[in-house]
Amino acid sequence: VAKDLGLQLLELKDRDAHVFDTGRTRYFFLDLQNGHLSMMEQVDREEICSAVAKCVLNFEILVKRPM
Repeated sequence: VAKDLGLQLLELKDRDAHVFDTGRTRYFFLDLQNGHLSMMEQVDREEICSAVAKCVLNFEILVKRPM
């Protein structure tokens, strides 16, 4: 994530970066030690979006203090 945002790893910590999932369940987390976006746990596609062919999980990353 740091690389994609054009930030150094330390800047993610300094700017208090957070991941916000748009649903009720939290699926993602941002590891501020290495800058990687990871899954909280294994996702069961049938449970999340069994009624649709394309399964999409939306999230946002908030980085405080404008770039």
